[in-house]
Amino acid sequence: MNTELFDSTRWLIGAIARGLNVRHGDGIAGVLDRMAEQAIAHADFIEPEPRVLPVLRHLPQAIGETMLLDPDLAAAIAAVEEGLQWRQSSSYSDAILGEGFTANYGWAEIIGPRGFFKGDDFLLGLLMLGPDRHYRDHYHPAPELYWPLTSGSSWSRDSGAFAEMPQGATIWHPSMTMHATKTGPAPMLAVWSWTRDTGTPAKLREA
Repeated sequence: MNTELFDSTRWLIGAIARGLNVRHGDGIAGVLDRMAEQAIAHADFIEPEPRVLPVLRHLPQAIGETMLLDPDLAAAIAAVEEGLQWRQSSSYSDAILGEGFTANYGWAEIIGPRGFFKGDDFLLGLLMLGPDRHYRDHYHPAPELYWPLTSGSSWSRDSGAFAEMPQGATIWHPSMTMHATKTGPAPMLAVWSWTRDTGTPAKLREA
């Protein structure tokens, strides 16, 4: 077992929990409760096969901005960076989401089947979205929390108007809520979590 990576992953999970614990908003308490229920001991550790994506060219900038919000969390992300398995949803394509989207999008699990700990119907991870992107309306059974670690992202619920959220805000999406995200001139790095019903992937709204 890679003890250094195990320790760094536990550090990251703890940093996320500490960061969320001092915030107030819908869904946070439920995410923290589910995080506390997950098995993250030595025996539960899984070392995923690392995978990189083009969007990671923006990660150093995003980690640098995260340092202004939460230095401990930024350092913890940097410590596991090379061990993450970055992925994309198989149903997403440039034809659907706009030219260049797949080169500017990716997610990684920290807890979950593709992460460092399997998780019990619970996912915790990171999302990267490049500058000037529109992750259009989609929905899923899983209730979801987003915690943008960078500034300049805008969010829409139920096909409503987009509102820019400050760095460090949290955004909660109850089950099956339609939601969308836009970025401005800077990339977005966010923590995300699905608290239950994680077996069904997100589905884009039909045009």
